[in-house]
Amino acid sequence: MARVFSGKRVSRPTRDNLWIGALSAAAAMTRRAGLTESDVLRGVTEALRGLGLVGGVTLLTPDGLLEVRNRPLHSALVTALRRLTGTDIVGYKFDPKISEAYRQLLQTGEPVYRPRRSQVVAEILPPPLRNLLPQIIHLLGEVPIILAPVTLAGEKLGAFNATGGWLTPDDVPMVAALADHAAIALGHVRSRAEMQSALERERLRNQVAEAVASNLDLPVVLERVVRLATVVTGADAGAFALLSPDGHSVTFPYMFGLPETLSAPLPEGKGAAWQVIHARKAVLIDDYPVAPFAIPEWVSAGIQSMLGVPLMMGDEVIGALGLFSLGRRADFRYEQAQMVQTMARMAAIAIKNSRSFAQAQRRAEESQALIRSAAAISASLDLQTVLTEITLQAKSLLQADGSRIHLLDPERGVLRCLVALQPDAEAVMAIELRPGEGLTGYVLERGEPALVTNANDDPRGLHVPGTPEDDPEVMALVPLKIRQRSLGVMTVLRFSYDRPFTSSDQELLSAFAAHAAVALENAHLYGQIEQQARRLEGEVIERTHDLALSEARYRSLVETSLAGIYQLDTAGRYVYANQALATLLERAPEELIGRPWEEVSNLSPESVRLTRERFLTQMRGEPPRTAVNEVEVITKAGQRIPALNAMSVIYDTEGEPQGATGLVLDISRRKALEAALQGERDRLQVILANIGDAVVVTDSDGRIEYVNPAWERLNGYSAREAVGNTPRLVRSAQSPVELYPEMWETILGGRMWRGELINRRKDGSLYDAAVTITPVKNASGTLVSFVGVQHDISALKELDRMKSQFVSDVSHELRTPLTNIRLYLDLLQATADPAKTTRYLETMDRESGRLADLIDDLLSLSRLDAGTVSFFPNPTSLNDLLQALVEDRRALAASRGLTLVLDCEPGLPKVMGDGRLLTQVFTNLLTNALNYTESGGKVTLRTRVHTEDGAMWVAAEVEDTGLGIPTDEQPLIFRRFFRGQASRQTKAAGTGLGLAICKEIIDRHSGRLEVRSQGVAGNGSCFTVRLPAADE
Repeated sequence: MARVFSGKRVSRPTRDNLWIGALSAAAAMTRRAGLTESDVLRGVTEALRGLGLVGGVTLLTPDGLLEVRNRPLHSALVTALRRLTGTDIVGYKFDPKISEAYRQLLQTGEPVYRPRRSQVVAEILPPPLRNLLPQIIHLLGEVPIILAPVTLAGEKLGAFNATGGWLTPDDVPMVAALADHAAIALGHVRSRAEMQSALERERLRNQVAEAVASNLDLPVVLERVVRLATVVTGADAGAFALLSPDGHSVTFPYMFGLPETLSAPLPEGKGAAWQVIHARKAVLIDDYPVAPFAIPEWVSAGIQSMLGVPLMMGDEVIGALGLFSLGRRADFRYEQAQMVQTMARMAAIAIKNSRSFAQAQRRAEESQALIRSAAAISASLDLQTVLTEITLQAKSLLQADGSRIHLLDPERGVLRCLVALQPDAEAVMAIELRPGEGLTGYVLERGEPALVTNANDDPRGLHVPGTPEDDPEVMALVPLKIRQRSLGVMTVLRFSYDRPFTSSDQELLSAFAAHAAVALENAHLYGQIEQQARRLEGEVIERTHDLALSEARYRSLVETSLAGIYQLDTAGRYVYANQALATLLERAPEELIGRPWEEVSNLSPESVRLTRERFLTQMRGEPPRTAVNEVEVITKAGQRIPALNAMSVIYDTEGEPQGATGLVLDISRRKALEAALQGERDRLQVILANIGDAVVVTDSDGRIEYVNPAWERLNGYSAREAVGNTPRLVRSAQSPVELYPEMWETILGGRMWRGELINRRKDGSLYDAAVTITPVKNASGTLVSFVGVQHDISALKELDRMKSQFVSDVSHELRTPLTNIRLYLDLLQATADPAKTTRYLETMDRESGRLADLIDDLLSLSRLDAGTVSFFPNPTSLNDLLQALVEDRRALAASRGLTLVLDCEPGLPKVMGDGRLLTQVFTNLLTNALNYTESGGKVTLRTRVHTEDGAMWVAAEVEDTGLGIPTDEQPLIFRRFFRGQASRQTKAAGTGLGLAICKEIIDRHSGRLEVRSQGVAGNGSCFTVRLPAADE
């Protein structure tokens, strides 16, 4: 049946009956129970074959590729294609974005018709196979193809394709209907499969939950999960990888089916486990040995395929679970990955629980040891006894080989070792250290603990004379602190690199050091009590005298102060107020004493609320949010005076609040000055933000402090990127080197500098700038900053260059024909030979014609540049325009032995263009193609339509098989007066302005003129005109 249909047109009634039968069969298939995906795809293929058509379904994969899931051709054709291309059709995947037809289909959801199958096949072939397209089409046959979306409830499942010789655009609805039936059937299959998968996941979740909950022993739990996962996926082996505490390596606490040698830790970035951890999602690898991250030892173990999922605790990845096939390729699926991911989540919970249990046990043991040690060191108040006991307990608690204590002598500012339990104790106790000197001084100065894995190589270390230099030594040091005051440093040591101290050891030692510091402080205080008691009486007498003197001075200062000063008791009543405060409040000082401040302070309601909140907070012994707050005093005349109120608490010897003292300062004048200054700043900011020139302000060292928006636009850097840098940020090294010393000499001398620089933008592009730099001095005449103003003069420079180049080019092009005319005039005057006279006159006629053509082209360009060319855009059909042009040139092409081909896309949208100007463009392009194509060649004109960024474009191509354009000439061919190698080789007439005129006309139409050529003779060139489609 296929052979009959593919060669003959089928009548409309017959085709309708065939489609009705096929759609009925497809509808019946959607109602059948127990179908699999393969059954649906097979049914679609059989339905198409019953119509004499070939085709099938490509389904979208999770990674967005389209995969051929059925065998649409006869087995003989499939075998022939496999031999030709080395690729099997079934399982072939391609990115729909590389195919215009498939991309349009998936984006619009509408069917696509192509009159030739090769149009679609060429798009989805991988680049290495595209040269086989003629042989592939020869096997498949060049027939129409219809693509239809396979969509169910708005979800894109894939694409349906049908090919056959009798297909026309009228058959598109039928193919789309058949695709809808296929989508419904696939939806039924997937719904049933999803239900079964959900039931299976629930069963596995229950099994994993039972395995996790039944035991806290981590190896046992991991073994159960791995074995269950291998059963579910059919894997031969599995392994757990867990992140180390520092996050820079993974360990393998459990492996199943793999050699023990693979359990060595892997550093960050090495191996498949890190791929899963970094991806934070399932990773499926069909062929592990060729993966870029494959490890040779794992390949040698026979690993062929892999399924890996991350171990997630909320948003945190703590490791990965990997399942492997050994010696064979396994088809791990995303459905299996979902099941394994569920198991991995529960395994992560088990790992967390196990770690929490182990940590809790360790913490309990450490707490008991800490309690025993604290009790031991608190049993005495003798300083030396306490020091010795602390050293012994620290050594025992940390299972160390040695320990010592350094205490700070506050009078001399040095650290001395008072107790050392280690082999070289005498040498250590003999030296004194200053804060910051050696590891001990470093810890004291920083007030933070430190772990040292190799004391000999640590740059902070200091060698103690009389001690070995190369013996292994690891250390843990913590400061002995009480109430943020450092008393000294406690150190524990181990004489082996194999037993480094951990962060947990450091935490334990820090906790012990807190108890030790208290014991040392108690012993130290006990030793000072008697001495303090003897000094106390004398100090009291001396301080009483000093206090009386201080009070007299205080009263003198307070009474003469311009700021208001007051004291309040704990109830908020005035105890004292100076004259300045009374004046501000418009009351006498005696009116304030004994009265609550809220009644007599004349503050605004908001100021009363803030001050009350601050006062009550301080009376509770809590720190206020701010040290100073702003208040408003309202005068009797209703004037509001802004003031600053600073309040601090008065404490007794017990540390209890006894009231508050404060200072009130009138800031009305400062406020007025600030407002005026802010107004000036705002006005300047508006000016700088709207000025067209770029402005940059630097300090006296040339560091950028401000740039305006025009500077940001000109240079491409944001203000955040520029501030803190220097103007070298935009320096290009293209300006004369001697310019900069002269500039700096000028501005450092306090004079303005003007000049031109070539600067570089952030994107690397260069521009010419006219620059003015003005130095700014302060009142004392010192340079404090520089203000630079830049104006982009690149366009002016380029216009000047283009003007000079154009004058030079025109002069050259005019000089050549004029020189020839003058030469042949001289020759004509010098001869009487009629034959020479005729030849000379013909040459002069050609040169004068060339001169006229050049002048006409120059006038056309001039009118285009000036915008004086008449431009009347109307809806224009490029198909009609090219048809007329080809008919006019067909005889000329035939006379030169050239084949002229017109390939127009039916139904091509019109463009909004001036038919006269567009005819001039395509006439020029076709004339060039005919001139530069040798006899026996072919010139093709074709049209097509495509969509770009949501807009529809119409393209017309003029392609030849001529000499081609070298790649180094292609950027130059649209320049005025440029004539390339082909012009010199063929000696074809021309001015070198034709393509420049074409480009100006197409630019006028808001289109694009492009060239494509390999620069190889025989392969020719292709000029493409792209114009926006006209609105219907």
